[in-house]
Amino acid sequence: MKTIKTLLASLFLTSLLGSAAFAADEPATPAADPAQREQELAAALKKCDGLAAAEKQKCVEAAKKKFGQM
Repeated sequence: MKTIKTLLASLFLTSLLGSAAFAADEPATPAADPAQREQELAAALKKCDGLAAAEKQKCVEAAKKKFGQM
């Protein structure tokens, strides 16, 4: 009986730790502050500057989509 309780407790703790690790992998929630979101969008768009024309357009579209500008 003690072995079963130990096994169940171990499974329970493993489940909790696995859930916490999974939650850490999820993307952060969007920032509530519009000014901060604008800064993040500007930074994402700046990363697109060095790309070739077609790649740059895809990068810009992806950044705008990510930040809800499309």
